[in-house]
Amino acid sequence: MSQQQNLQNPKIQIPTTSAMTDQDYITDMLSTEKYITVSYSIAEHEASHEAYYQTIHQANNEASQMQRSLYETMFRKGLYGLTPTQDTQIQQSVQQHTTDKAQLPYQ
Repeated sequence: MSQQQNLQNPKIQIPTTSAMTDQDYITDMLSTEKYITVSYSIAEHEASHEAYYQTIHQANNEASQMQRSLYETMFRKGLYGLTPTQDTQIQQSVQQHTTDKAQLPYQ
């Protein structure tokens, strides 16, 4: 079996310090944007008025775009890597979801 390599750009140099680094800040920003988009999504779907829905929808789109931009920056700077998934892991996941779906009362 061949060993798959992680997909990652060369990492930028970050000084070792007890203070927050650029990587800490951008990681915190990405985590915050992820939290915000989940929260906006819930609020969007539960909005009781069309104008309110449209305002939240626009804010959610902007937060999603910011989240994507932060991810792309982190990936480009080597701060975010991807690990390839083996075909067997994908097949196992599909099988598990198929089994779970079959147990739902409504299909």
